Amino acid sequence: MQDQLRATKLWLQKQFKTSGIQLDPRALEQLVQAVQDVPDPEEFVHSLIDEIETVSDERRMTPELLEQVLGALEGRSQPQDPVQVVDAFQVPHIVYDPVRKLFHKSQTQPTLQADAKSKVQLYIDRFHLVQQRLKRNKLFRPSRFSGLGGGAGQSECELTELKAMLGVVGEQRYVMGFLTQPEEGRFAIEDLSARLPVDLSDAEQTLGMFTQNCIVVAEGELQANGVFKVAALGMPPPERRVESLQALQGLDFFGGVVPDERQLLGWEARHAEDRIVLLSDVWLDRPDILDRLHTVFGGFSQLEQPPSLFVLLGSFQSYDATAANTHYARLREHFAALGRLINQYPAIRASSRFVLVPGPGDLGPGSSLPRPGLPKAVAAALLEAVPNTVLASNPCRIRHGGSEIVLCRDALQQKMKGLAILPPPAGDEAPIFEHVCATVLQQSHLCPVPLEFQPVYWEWDHSLYVYPMPDALVLADSAAAGCFQFDSCSCLNPGSLASGTFAAYSPVTREAEVCDVQPTAVAEEDEDEMEVEDGEGLAAVAAVEAVLEAQFEA
Repeated sequence: MQDQLRATKLWLQKQFKTSGIQLDPRALEQLVQAVQDVPDPEEFVHSLIDEIETVSDERRMTPELLEQVLGALEGRSQPQDPVQVVDAFQVPHIVYDPVRKLFHKSQTQPTLQADAKSKVQLYIDRFHLVQQRLKRNKLFRPSRFSGLGGGAGQSECELTELKAMLGVVGEQRYVMGFLTQPEEGRFAIEDLSARLPVDLSDAEQTLGMFTQNCIVVAEGELQANGVFKVAALGMPPPERRVESLQALQGLDFFGGVVPDERQLLGWEARHAEDRIVLLSDVWLDRPDILDRLHTVFGGFSQLEQPPSLFVLLGSFQSYDATAANTHYARLREHFAALGRLINQYPAIRASSRFVLVPGPGDLGPGSSLPRPGLPKAVAAALLEAVPNTVLASNPCRIRHGGSEIVLCRDALQQKMKGLAILPPPAGDEAPIFEHVCATVLQQSHLCPVPLEFQPVYWEWDHSLYVYPMPDALVLADSAAAGCFQFDSCSCLNPGSLASGTFAAYSPVTREAEVCDVQPTAVAEEDEDEMEVEDGEGLAAVAAVEAVLEAQFEA
């Protein structure tokens, strides 16, 4: 028996030493006992080592760390909810170490009252996130930078640090950095080493919205006057999701509980027809909007498998809910009316969850992102009537089986169009929505615009990261609805329910579609009272439910 225990100790020490982890003697004794009770000790130890990388960057296994890791493994072995809504303030803070060339979990707790150093660190972290991605890209290992003016016979595509550009006159170079405007009418590219004035007058562009503070890759030559003449300007090329996951080495950027792949196989097979219904600008103070909701809920309630999620994105009133003009009693009644409306459809009330994401005009602490969910006091009646309601943050994330979905409600198209340094080239027929989606995914950030135009809580900037590339990106906007496939990511804008559009996404099949819904019987009630009666809207349901069923079962 003693010989067996001694052999187990030696084997454990070898396994952890190979992974670069030192075993505390007390932790070793606990591990020896733990492996006696598992059917496959080797698989157990490998899972343990992988979990250590996820929960801590410590390289010494102490009894306290062992207890934490064993608890995490035990939690993962339990059946997990395959559909999870992840709040922005629960997103893990993962940072990149350029010296060690690896990601690790930050040991500091983010705060809303950060100091000025955090603002500087925000840009450093954004830069490192994109830079480490580009260094793995085959276009830069080195190769041709095709699509930005590169061609046969040109030099290898190697990124040059800006401080190394001094004296390199007349030679073609590729540089990467933030696009800035130091003074009116003059632009520059900045990295972590220097700032370089640029001339963009003849620059060829790729898909994307080039705003201040976005990270760009530029091809050009340094002129004798010290200005970098840009021949081609592009966004950092995207990275395939599988390659990003390999670089993370088991770390979870997304948040929530990572589901067990074996448990997911059967669940996804049973829910292959499941959908997430997305509705934006759900103005609860408008009877015609409630009538449209009746139509949508009535149509989906007739399906054999109702959607697992209805995501209602704000704003939830047709006016800005500032402290000066908000009638709180009326606002509470609006959400109570929504609860009564949902209760008219027992099928979706029992099997669906309702996720409410605040919009720019909703009640809240301000315009900074990420934005917390709606106050529970305002939506108390809805939460009581429909317990499976989630008051999510903006942005938020959804795990649906093996799919990862990022949602944000903002006027991003309007902002980026107004802040664009270079408009899309003449003759470019791509909708603005496609340019915005391409920008967000290639910047790996939901809002790559100057902070003065969209404030961000500096130490929570990581909650706006879009990395690795998600399976679906929902950028809800009051602009026209749209659907766009960028690389492996489905991009959606459900449009405005006030304009009669919404969207549906099937996470298992990765199919997305934009749909129309129009009111057929607008309620003739007083908007001040906003009473929703049991029979209201059923005529609309009867008129369009057949159309909805045919549209979504196709």
